[in-house]
Amino acid sequence: MEEEKKGLSRREFLKVGAVAAGVIAAGEVLGTGSLNLLSRGGKASAGEAAAPAWPWPYKKLDPEAVQKAGYNAYYEGGCMYGAAKAIIVALQTQAGYPFTTIPIDIFRYGEGGMVGWGTVCGALNGSAAAITLVSGKADYGKLVNELMGWYTQEPFPSKKHDQYAKFPGQVQNACGSPLCHVSVTEWCKKSGAKVTDPERLDRCAKLTGDVAARAVELLNAQADGKFAAGYKPSDLFGGCMGCHVGKTSALNNVQGKMNCVQCHEPHKL
Repeated sequence: MEEEKKGLSRREFLKVGAVAAGVIAAGEVLGTGSLNLLSRGGKASAGEAAAPAWPWPYKKLDPEAVQKAGYNAYYEGGCMYGAAKAIIVALQTQAGYPFTTIPIDIFRYGEGGMVGWGTVCGALNGSAAAITLVSGKADYGKLVNELMGWYTQEPFPSKKHDQYAKFPGQVQNACGSPLCHVSVTEWCKKSGAKVTDPERLDRCAKLTGDVAARAVELLNAQADGKFAAGYKPSDLFGGCMGCHVGKTSALNNVQGKMNCVQCHEPHKL
């Protein structure tokens, strides 16, 4: 055992070898950059490249290609995932880094209005995330607001998917709301489909592509310096906002821009 006193024992040597093998395996899975972070407890060194300042640079995309990609991606992970993937993967292809650093799976939670809660439509949620990523503080709100307003008035699903969709020629309906709950329910009422029917799923796959494509159209217009807001609330509930929404309103006691009379009876002060 004289050799063990001078160096490592056989047991210690095997332990060191196992640790080294584990570190190498981690590096293969996570990449050398992640391996460096692991070795420092997750802290980036001063010499590592930082992510570019927000907003990230945008390159114009093809709305039709994004529309079809959104339809297909819906069947992989739902509406928010589908819309976000359609736009961000297109940017990864056109621009590469830093868009290649985004894990698309983080957008899965938005399916069904956030894990089935029926709140904001996931296609809006994912598209808005992509818009915000490349638009900046002064502009993202204008584009997202336009997208939200357009969504409430657009008859979904469009016919642009009919060449490849599972259920072409579906009933169209403008839901009047950005909420998944209202959007799906109103379409089901008009079409006669159930929420869990394959026909309804295909409707939302098409809608996902439609919303992602519209987001790209808005981003392209912004890139060309031609964006102009077109959405205006209807007179039906525009008066509601005058009394209830904003600092200059009479009551200033409501947060929101949605169609009030879908859920509330119109009234006079």
